[in-house]
Amino acid sequence: MRIPIRGLTAVVCVLLVLVTGCARSVPGRARAAPATGTAAIAAPPPVDLSDVTTALQGFWDQAFPAAFGQPWRDIRRFVPVHTASRSTATPPCVERAADLDGQAFYCPAADAVVWDADGLLPQIRREFGTAGVVVVLAHEVGHAVQTRLGVDEEQARDPAAFPTILLEAMSDCYAGATLASLSGRPGLDVGDRDTAVLALVGFRDPVGIGPSDASAHGNAFDRVSAFQDGWTGGPTLCAAMTVAGRAFTERRFGSAADQARGGNLPLAQLLPAVETDARQWFTALAAPRAPGWRAPALRTAPGASCSGPALTGQGPARFCAADGSIDVDRPALTTLEDRFGDYAAATLVASRYAMAALTAMGRPAEGPAAVCLAGAYTARLLDPSGSFTLSPGDLDEAVQVLLTADWAARSPQGTVDGSEDGFDRVTRFRQGVRQGAASCLR
Repeated sequence: MRIPIRGLTAVVCVLLVLVTGCARSVPGRARAAPATGTAAIAAPPPVDLSDVTTALQGFWDQAFPAAFGQPWRDIRRFVPVHTASRSTATPPCVERAADLDGQAFYCPAADAVVWDADGLLPQIRREFGTAGVVVVLAHEVGHAVQTRLGVDEEQARDPAAFPTILLEAMSDCYAGATLASLSGRPGLDVGDRDTAVLALVGFRDPVGIGPSDASAHGNAFDRVSAFQDGWTGGPTLCAAMTVAGRAFTERRFGSAADQARGGNLPLAQLLPAVETDARQWFTALAAPRAPGWRAPALRTAPGASCSGPALTGQGPARFCAADGSIDVDRPALTTLEDRFGDYAAATLVASRYAMAALTAMGRPAEGPAAVCLAGAYTARLLDPSGSFTLSPGDLDEAVQVLLTADWAARSPQGTVDGSEDGFDRVTRFRQGVRQGAASCLR
C-alpha cells in the first residue's frame, strides 16, 4: 500500500515459464521460490512421475472432447532433465541441460513437457508433496491444451489479444480444473488443495512486474484466482478467458521511495493509516442500517470487559463483542508482517472492523462474511489515484495469510467453521474484491 510519502507491501518470488518454440530465448527465468512463511511437508513420500503424467493425460483424454468436441492427442514426450549431470543429452528447446536449472516448460515445437529433475521437482516435492508436483506439471500440460486449441496461431495473428499473463492465467486455470478432478484419485495425494495452491503461490511474479510486461505471469492473487476458477468452472471457462474479461491486479511501484522500501510500512505507521481509512469505510458501510455508529479506534490492549479465550482465540487482531472495541497484539502482528508483509497484518485488522460493522448492522458477526468484507475493503485500495492505496505485493500477502491461517475467519467467540479451508477463505476474499460489499451481505 501507499499513503502520501509512505508505502506498503512485499514478498519476492518467481514464476513458471511458457516456451513457445525450440531454441528461443525465454524472457525471465522460472525458479521455485522458498515457501515463505509456509510449513514444509515433513518426509513426503516418493512421487511416481509416470503415475502423475498418466493421470494428467487420462484427465484430458476425457475432459478435452467433453469440453471442446475434439479428441485429445497425447503429449508426445515428458522429459525429466538431470541438470546436475554433465552427461545429460541436450533437452528439447534449449541449448544445454543447465538452461533448465530450476525450470519447467512446455515446448510446442517438440510437443514436450520438460522439467529440472534434479532441482525444481525435488524441491517442490520436499515443500509441498505430491500436490505441488502435480500443480507444476498440470500447469505445463495446460499450455499443451492451448496449443491443441489453436491458441498459438491466434497469438501469432493478434499478440495483443493473448499476452503472456493471459496465457499463464489460462494454464493456471487448466491446472485447477485438472486437480479438481484428480483430488480424489488414490495414490496421487492431491486432496489438500491448500497445499497445491501454496505451491502455485511460490511461482508468483517478482514484486513490481506490470501486467503488460513480456515476462509477466501473474501475482499470487491473479494466479490463485485463475486456479480457483478452473477448479470450480472447468476447462470451458479457462478457454473463454480474454484480456477484456480478466482484470489483472499486478502493478508496478508508483514511486522510487515505495520501491526502495519494498512497499512495506513499519507497523507503527501501518496501524494508524489502516485505522483511519478502515474506520471511515466501515462507518459508511454500516450507516444505512446503523445511523450514528462509528467504527472504533484501535486499542493496543483489550478493555476491562474483554478478556479470555474468545478474545485471544481470534489471533493478533480481535473484536470484542462485549463493548464493540477492536484491539491488536502488536508483537504478534509484527511477527506476521515479518513473515509475509504488511498487508497480511492489515487484512486481519480489516476483518475485525468487518466484525464490528456486522454487529452494528444487527447481522451475525460471522467469520466468512468478515473475510468477504475485508476483500471488499481491499478493493477500495486498488485505485492507484487514492491517498491510501495498495502497493505491489499487498494482495499476495493477503492471499498467503488467508491460506496459512484461519484468524480472519474467526468469530468473536474465537471459533471457526472447520468445514472451510484456506481455499475457501481466499474465495470469499476474492468475492469481496470483485463483487463488492453488497455480495457479502446477501
